[in-house]
Amino acid sequence: MATSWFSYDDSGSITDPMNYNVVSGTPICPTPKLNICAIFAEIQFINGVQRPVITSALQAEINLAFLTKVESTNVRLKP
Repeated sequence: MATSWFSYDDSGSITDPMNYNVVSGTPICPTPKLNICAIFAEIQFINGVQRPVITSALQAEINLAFLTKVESTNVRLKP
């Protein structure tokens, strides 16, 4: 399955795929690292739009990064 980076649009739940938009390349996420910037995930189509597949493992990774303010392999943070 294809994968991509998805930027978080700051509009709601950090684990809802509808709140992420596919980006080309690696996203630029400035410091300080406080909030979710982007996630790396498999691509799914919801209503014809590319959205991330947020597995339970990725959900845990997102939540951990948000709580600890530490980036991980699949989660980037921003101010």
